Amino acid sequence: MKGRSQVALTVVCLLLGWLLALQIRSTGNFATVVPDLRTSEMRVLLMDAMRQNQNLQEEVDGLRQQLSGYELAATRGEDALEQLHDNLEKARVLAGITAVVGQGLTVTINDSERAAAAADDPALFIVHDEDILKIVNVLRAAGAEAISVNGQRLLATSEIHCAGPSVSVNNTRIAAPFIVTAIGDNRALESALRMRGGIIETLSYFGIEIEIRLHERVVVPGFTRPLRFEWAEPVLGR
Repeated sequence: MKGRSQVALTVVCLLLGWLLALQIRSTGNFATVVPDLRTSEMRVLLMDAMRQNQNLQEEVDGLRQQLSGYELAATRGEDALEQLHDNLEKARVLAGITAVVGQGLTVTINDSERAAAAADDPALFIVHDEDILKIVNVLRAAGAEAISVNGQRLLATSEIHCAGPSVSVNNTRIAAPFIVTAIGDNRALESALRMRGGIIETLSYFGIEIEIRLHERVVVPGFTRPLRFEWAEPVLGR
């Protein structure tokens, strides 16, 4: 009876030992598997994070490129706007609708104080519209870039004609003394006016008072009346 108990105890001990060994072995395998699983998961997460970072970097690069395009477009737009503004200002100057300043001269013309003889025509001793027109044409031919008469800017559409005892310029009546202001090479303008046999010499013969002054800086006002064309219109497509 005692021998059987010892055998049974031995079998139980062996069984317990075998179970314990199996448990230890299983535990050891689990300890090695878990880190492997964590490493794989971390590797997957790392690769996913790297892909996201790459996508974000590509998006940032795209936005930077887009921003550079906007900045370039804005710069070009500013340059184009500035150029357009400059062209507009030049057009306004050429059209004569803005005041200009520069080197030039003034020509003051007044009626003669000489008493006309009985045989003389009294009209020869006063300033007429054609006298002013001749002076203006001489100045233009000599290179005047802007001209005004008694503050009236002369354009291509301006008229100078007699209006009774006065002269009409731009439909505005003016009277003597007449002051013609011109911008340009003042020496060349003066030489053209004083040409032998020219308008100044002819007017001086009848005692018309003429005074020419050269200026390093003179202002010619802009045209202030409305500009309207009833018949003329721009040619499109050119």
